[in-house]
Amino acid sequence: MAGSGIKSIAIIGAGNGGCAAAAQLAQRGFDIRLFGRSHTTTEPLAAIGGIEYEGVLGEGFTRLALITNHAGAALAGADLVLIMVPTNAHAEIGRAIAPHLAREQIVMAAPGHTLLLLPNSIRAAVGEIGIYCDSSSLPFICRKSSPCRIRITRAAQILYFAVYPGERMDAVAKEVRAVFPQIKPTPSLLHTVFPYTNAIHHPPALLLNVGRVESTAGDYCHYYDGITPSVGRLIDALDVERLKVAAALGVAVEPLPQFFFRMGYTGAAGRDGGTAYTVFHDSEPNRFIKAPETIDHRFFNEDVPYGLVAIAELGRLAGVPTPCADAVIDLASIVADRSFRQEGLTRERMGIAGMSVAEVQALLQTGRPRASRSAQAS
Repeated sequence: MAGSGIKSIAIIGAGNGGCAAAAQLAQRGFDIRLFGRSHTTTEPLAAIGGIEYEGVLGEGFTRLALITNHAGAALAGADLVLIMVPTNAHAEIGRAIAPHLAREQIVMAAPGHTLLLLPNSIRAAVGEIGIYCDSSSLPFICRKSSPCRIRITRAAQILYFAVYPGERMDAVAKEVRAVFPQIKPTPSLLHTVFPYTNAIHHPPALLLNVGRVESTAGDYCHYYDGITPSVGRLIDALDVERLKVAAALGVAVEPLPQFFFRMGYTGAAGRDGGTAYTVFHDSEPNRFIKAPETIDHRFFNEDVPYGLVAIAELGRLAGVPTPCADAVIDLASIVADRSFRQEGLTRERMGIAGMSVAEVQALLQTGRPRASRSAQAS
């Protein structure tokens, strides 16, 4: 790990989150190399040499040092490799960057919340990885308003942050805090799984508005119009399950209303109302975000298999039933005609298959699996 501070950052992913981070971090003086998998995504940016931005950063243009489709060019000499792709692309991205990684580079996923999927994918592709860390969410609420323009409506006030192995937190947090001052260190990668609240509100809100999406091509405000009191009650039930599974794994997380208030995504009325409905009806940064034009969207394709499935799988690990999560997973799979449970973040993909809760906790803290009882006895 570089000791002289992070100066050069390779941002992997040129979508909403990657472009927002590139604009903000380049504006702050970091040397930014932006990698995108698709020429369609990168060519409009390369044509102007950077990113136009609007919103909380003001309005302007940030020039980038490099915009490329070649992972090796982006990673060469970077102090931090910042992965900002949907979590269902983590395994693919791990394989793509593995040949180009140097052991001293810090690898950070924002959002992460896939436990050991990314580092194990890198190692399986014979890549070098020294430090892996992640955050529970994107650092911004943001959307592209055109292929080369990003609108950032809010920066997260807190980023729950974890390091693998957890025992190296202090040194890594010191480095990463220079890039994201709002990180809040947590004991292990388990602690960035459960604050990922997109898992409990995106899938049910899309599922219960399927007819509206398909008949209007998403011509309504997803959060404000789509989350009615009835839809909110399903989100509240999923939130209860999330909290129970987290507690069984030794992770303390806040209920959705308090968490959104702390992040700056809802106001005091949203928090004090205590329900998903009040949270989203008092959420100024989410107020005018339109619904997806189709159900073939990350609200299903990412947040069901890599959000709800992960919660259900960890529930099974901890012996906590998750009937609401299971119901939404199954219904979304039928509606979307996909097997979200089969393609999702199973315990095998998380790198914890066959382990007990104590064994998972030990692995995430030390980077080494705890010896089994039979091995200890011998």
